[in-house]
Formats: sequence, C-alpha cells, structure tokens
Amino acid sequence: MSHIPNRVEFRLLVLLAVATALAGCGRGFQPRDFATPEALFQATLLEFQQKKWDNAQLGFERLTGDLSSRDPLLAPAYFYLALTHEQKREYLLAAQAYERVTDGFPDDTLAPTAMLGTGRAYQSLWRRPSLDAEHGQKAASILRALLSSYPDAKETADAKRRIAQLEEWFAQKEYLTAVHYIKVRPVVDGAIIYLKDIVTTYPSTKAARLSWLRLHELYTKIRWKEDAAETCAAMFKAYPGDAEVKSACGTAAADTATAAKVPPAAVSSPVAYARPAPSPTR
Repeated sequence: MSHIPNRVEFRLLVLLAVATALAGCGRGFQPRDFATPEALFQATLLEFQQKKWDNAQLGFERLTGDLSSRDPLLAPAYFYLALTHEQKREYLLAAQAYERVTDGFPDDTLAPTAMLGTGRAYQSLWRRPSLDAEHGQKAASILRALLSSYPDAKETADAKRRIAQLEEWFAQKEYLTAVHYIKVRPVVDGAIIYLKDIVTTYPSTKAARLSWLRLHELYTKIRWKEDAAETCAAMFKAYPGDAEVKSACGTAAADTATAAKVPPAAVSSPVAYARPAPSPTR
C-alpha cells in the first residue's frame, strides 16, 4: 500500500522543494555547470547580452583557459572577454584580450575590430593631455597599424577619427609644454622648438594655429624680424581671413605674404637648439 502524506508531511515537502529551488537560484551563473564549451559559450554570451558583466567575465575567462589554440571559439571568446573588460572600464585588461585576437588570429574576421578595440582601450587609458602620453602614443601606433594592415576594413573610418583626436591631444600637450617654458622658466629657445614641432607635425590641429601666433610673438620679442615675417606669411596662407592673424601681422604683411607665396611650414631660426626635456606631467 502506498503511503499518503498527511498535512504536516505535505507542508514539509513543499518547504523542501522551495528551499531547493532557492538554493539553485542562489548559486547563480556557474561556468562548470555546462557540459560542453559550446553550451558554455552560448550561456556566457547570453549573460553578456543581458549586461551581467561579472558573469560574462567568468564564462569567457573559463573558455579562454580551457579551449585549444585551434578551437574556432577561442578568438570570439577572447574578443567578448575584451568587450566585457571594456564595459567594466578595465581598459588595460581589455587591450590585452583584444591583442590575443590580433596576435593569434590575424586572418580572422574579428581581427580588424579587435585591433580597433585595442587602440580604443589604450586611448581610454590616456585621460587628459597633461598626463604622460605613453598610452596615447601606443593607441596611435596601433590605429595606424590597422590602417596599413586592413585598409579596406570598415573600422578604418573610426580609426582615422581616433587618430585625429589623439593628434589634437599630442599637439595640445606640446603646446602646454611650450607655454611652460615661456611663463615658468622662461626659456624662449625651448618654447620655439616645441612650437615649431607642433606646426610641422600636427599642422591640422587647433594647437597649430595657437603655436604660429606664439612663434610670431616670440620672434617679434627677440627681434628676429625675418622669422617673424616668414611666420606671418605662413599664417596668412594657412588661415586666410583670421582676425587674430591680421591683428598680429597687419594687412600690409598679408599683401606681402600673398605676393611671396611662402608655404605654411615651420620657419628656420638662425640658431639650432637641442630639444629640451618636457615639463613634468601631473
């Protein structure tokens, strides 16, 4: 004869079932619960799509540790691990994971996107122009490598935009250093070297225009008349109709510059100086 539970036993069974269910829910996402790498990848991808970054990190880290180098899931596992780190603002870890894709799978369709991600991650590590530009320089180098390695990839448009942003910061950083030499030390020759480097290396940046104006100001101050005149000619060619340029150089100089057709390149000074050390970064 089968045993029919009484009311007390029935309540205990219900409580036990609820407790078991709650215990299962409390365990949360566990990579070891999945029997195959494919099942774990799909489950981890779902966690990523639901923005459960910690769970996604657990799953993709488990996959990158367990999968063989020839497994087709390894490249996307590293790629999504990098995206996860980036979402958590762990930019150095993101860059390292992206590099595992580009270094290990250069022919994979994910490689251009991963290289863009590497540059983006290093760019994020350079928080403002006044700080050390090491990460910014690395970002620019990687993004330029993307342009040369994958010239037809759709990611090149974003890479070019980011390179332009980085160059604005490089120029701004050098301009801040030049201003430091002018105001703090002051060392006019050191400032001139930095300003000339800006207008030569980063001619399309906002800092280039400011550097031209500063160069003219310094040349005028130290009475290098020929250099001041050549600077005006270069500015009138590069920035036609600019009010500040007209104010600094005068309309007569503009007419002279137009007639001379001097190209907007860094003018040469009578004295060659060694490039001074930059000011300490904050």
